[in-house]
Amino acid sequence: MAKPTPLQLRNIVMALLMAGALVWNLSISGAWWLTAIFSVGIVLSLFSAYLNRPGARP
Repeated sequence: MAKPTPLQLRNIVMALLMAGALVWNLSISGAWWLTAIFSVGIVLSLFSAYLNRPGARP
């Protein structure tokens, strides 16, 4: 298994932070649009980490 790049690590950390914020927002019955923003952010961060994996074609 290849070592993750710094950009991948940043994206994974951001996805985890947004997941925590998503859970917090759901637990306090926050605004629906914040839930949507956090959800989209998680998907985009994980997709970016996948696209920036070592050995990916340019």
